[in-house]
Amino acid sequence: MTEVYQFVEEIFKDYGQYSDNFEENQMLPSKEVLLDICSILLNASCLPEEGRYSTFRVCFISPDSEYLDSYIYSRVCLFSEPIELSIGKLHKLSPALNAEISCLMLDVTRKPYSMIGILSAHTSLFENLMTFSAKGTRMPRIPNIMVEKPGRLEFCCGETPLVCYSAGEVTHFRTNTFTSTLVADQLRNGSSVQESDRLLFLYKIMSLIHSYEHGGHVFVVPNGTSLPDIVDVKYRLPAHLFGDNKGDHLSIDTARKKDISVYADLIARLSCVDGGVVINKNLDLIGFGAQAIVDLTNIAPPKMRFVTSDDQVDTGKKFNDNGMRHRACYRFCELVDDSVAVIFSQDGSIKACTKAEGEVVVYQNVAVPMI
Repeated sequence: MTEVYQFVEEIFKDYGQYSDNFEENQMLPSKEVLLDICSILLNASCLPEEGRYSTFRVCFISPDSEYLDSYIYSRVCLFSEPIELSIGKLHKLSPALNAEISCLMLDVTRKPYSMIGILSAHTSLFENLMTFSAKGTRMPRIPNIMVEKPGRLEFCCGETPLVCYSAGEVTHFRTNTFTSTLVADQLRNGSSVQESDRLLFLYKIMSLIHSYEHGGHVFVVPNGTSLPDIVDVKYRLPAHLFGDNKGDHLSIDTARKKDISVYADLIARLSCVDGGVVINKNLDLIGFGAQAIVDLTNIAPPKMRFVTSDDQVDTGKKFNDNGMRHRACYRFCELVDDSVAVIFSQDGSIKACTKAEGEVVVYQNVAVPMI
């Protein structure tokens, strides 16, 4: 329980840091209560129902909160009678919950705790139906706890994960990787794509590739770069973000989002093929099924700098700590000037790296930010 207690402690730290993004009168329950809830959630997460493990969210917001009135689409469905919150009853109910659009509402004001209803709410019904936007933009910014998979909990603001508990470890997520880091600077360098377009594209493919649970990686190279011998692109498939019109015909914001979203869907799906997807800084597709064979070279490991979510250097991390996919991406960034690699692990973690000042800089625990 020590690690779960640490998870709760970190939740309260992040809640204080992001409190401006939460409803004014929505307070988290006490640490003691939250520890009870997390223990129930962890136990329920490890029980399969109908042959599968459920992914769902729980929240503590009052069903009559005025905060919910600010959303175009918001629906609160209350059970005729509150249901006592227990591992067994939650396990049976969890398949009915959808972590992408809803939260199970809990009443923790007194014991025994109870499940009182289901909240379904979106920041924009139109964008939700058309699925133009990446995750992180649809659910209201209500603090919630998501059961992501067996033994894994995430404290979130809306859909944005902030702190994770998994296999006895507590980690923080980084949400500014593509806006205010060396990776962000490198992606802007030489790109003619608008910042908002690039972010929507990146957040969309991150969300999709993460959901595939397949793992993969995306190489971003400078425009006009001839790929070196260290990269073998099996399937060459040139394509452009806005086709041949460069987006000039998409003056309406929703039409532009739709074009970016459809293109991002294409790129993300290509990651399911063994090998990486290669794009340039204008987000033009070069090909997929790319193998970086640099890990086979007989040269010394590159100088590495692993950066934590609070911008500290993790001196305990080494080049050889990860598998071949990670090492190949690190070496790729070392040898291909001005490049970026985004790495998706099968366990759900995301890293992004680039080279700066003679070092390969790796940002760990990347997440889609609050938009």
